[in-house]
Amino acid sequence: MGEFKSKADQAIQAGEQFCDLYYDILDTKRHQLSKLYTTSSTEIWNGNPHQGETKILEFINNLPPSEHVIHSLDCQPVLEIVTPGRTTVLVTVEGTVSFNNEKPRYFNQNFMLTAVDNVWKIASDCFRYIDTS
Repeated sequence: MGEFKSKADQAIQAGEQFCDLYYDILDTKRHQLSKLYTTSSTEIWNGNPHQGETKILEFINNLPPSEHVIHSLDCQPVLEIVTPGRTTVLVTVEGTVSFNNEKPRYFNQNFMLTAVDNVWKIASDCFRYIDTS
């Protein structure tokens, strides 16, 4: 149990740092997002799939200016049996996002982060609006 707790603590620290960085870049410095994705990254945005850094960034860069507010964040290590030879973390985020200063909408976003040369990269990104009506 001690080894898993240590990995869980590392996952929480990595996930929190990643989210601070990701949403800051997304909201204020989108041109730097390429540092976070890889050529094999995947994204599903409200059911619309994008694969590879180029396609993902093309889609994100066409979104209007945004402001994200995170309400909850959960992180957990992914067991090595699932991703052999890779350190992987699952990050689940809930919050609100406002595009073009419009009324904020609730969203959920899940990231599968993997360590590439000791740098966290997004292997998978899944975004979904949460309709509350």
